[in-house]
Amino acid sequence: MNVKDYEYIAALGKYRTISRASQELYISQPALSKFLQKTEQELNVCLFQRVGHQLVPTYAGQQLIQNANEILYLHNGMLRTMADVAQQRSGQIKIGVPMSRGIFFIARVLPRFYQRYPGVCVNVHEDNTQTLLKKLRLGELDLVFAHIPENSSDLHTEVVSTEEMVLAAPAAYHLENSAYDDPRFRFPCLAPDAWIDHPFLMLSKDQLSRKFTDQYLEERQLVPHVILKLRNLAQVLYAVGCGIGVTLCPALPFADDMPNRLRYFSLQSGTGPASRKVAILYRTDAYLSKAEQDLISIIRACMNDESA
Repeated sequence: MNVKDYEYIAALGKYRTISRASQELYISQPALSKFLQKTEQELNVCLFQRVGHQLVPTYAGQQLIQNANEILYLHNGMLRTMADVAQQRSGQIKIGVPMSRGIFFIARVLPRFYQRYPGVCVNVHEDNTQTLLKKLRLGELDLVFAHIPENSSDLHTEVVSTEEMVLAAPAAYHLENSAYDDPRFRFPCLAPDAWIDHPFLMLSKDQLSRKFTDQYLEERQLVPHVILKLRNLAQVLYAVGCGIGVTLCPALPFADDMPNRLRYFSLQSGTGPASRKVAILYRTDAYLSKAEQDLISIIRACMNDESA
């Protein structure tokens, strides 16, 4: 089997249908079906069970898909190494970005990156952090740009910034009139009684920020009036900017006119601000090309409002 064959197997394992995999591979459905039939005959095993239009990997199929992803990961790493040696500014970077950071990444990071590497294709995958880390471990992604989750000890983490957990409120609420300054905190501080009676926007339970929200509210025995639940933090912040209500979240950097529509407030605490580290994660066996290293530097600069 050659590299192209492994790309076909990996795509079939990922999309589980001939039609979707053929679209991603830019080949015809009959050609991909013929490839799969030929491969199964050559290996003398059934790789996929056909259930309607779906392809369900057999045990043999699972092993081949896993090996195919590893081979493609090593092959792409080799190509990046050779590109660096040849001092070429071409290639591809596959980076995972949580949905809450997509607009920031596109608006702030990519323009600076393309000034240096106009020939590099950046393939951005948006999803929740846990799904992105799964793809990273399988070799489907090169980098992931996210908060450092608890289950990432097997990955290399390069911290790019620290974000304070804050209250986000519509500018129209004028909560700054109830706020006070504390040198320990980045933003004006608010006591819970200054915002708890306002409508509250809640993230779904599969989001990392929700765990902080639940803990903060439980420790202070606060019961907000939840009027809206969303899975995407960027959408929650947009709703806050539209004046719908308040929320607890990390102080994400803005990429548009959001500062004119909402305000961040530090949460009153005797122990100082609660914060979370933001990092670029990648496999410990990964080779980072010069373009990938520079992309990390640009992300760090953008996150900290530095000149990249």
